[in-house]
Amino acid sequence: MFKRAMCGFPASNFADGLTTVDLGVPDLDAVVKQHSTYCAGLRECRLELTVLEPDLRHPDSTFVEDTTILTPEAAIFCRPGAATLQGEVAAIRPAVESFYASTFAIETPGTVDGGDICEAGQVSSE
Repeated sequence: MFKRAMCGFPASNFADGLTTVDLGVPDLDAVVKQHSTYCAGLRECRLELTVLEPDLRHPDSTFVEDTTILTPEAAIFCRPGAATLQGEVAAIRPAVESFYASTFAIETPGTVDGGDICEAGQVSSE
């Protein structure tokens, strides 16, 4: 069962983030309101929430799940495929390391975005 969650507060340049669809420019006020509702939902689930400060260097840093794969035993720092996202990993590292004694990292030439990973359960040794 999850006990903690981490999210990044949307920066004022959130609209400069990567996208694959043309839905228009995001409305920052709406984004902040949605983020607040999301955080409230996490707290309602009784999760201890860590909210990271906005990071103007990385417009996509709101999406913390892309930077790290978290397991009960260790954190695995990703190496995103998009070069513009790779700085986010270094930026979030101190916050993640405050919760994990054991960490690993995907190294060149490997790439993975944590948001593309889904835990499917335990592997049986039988």
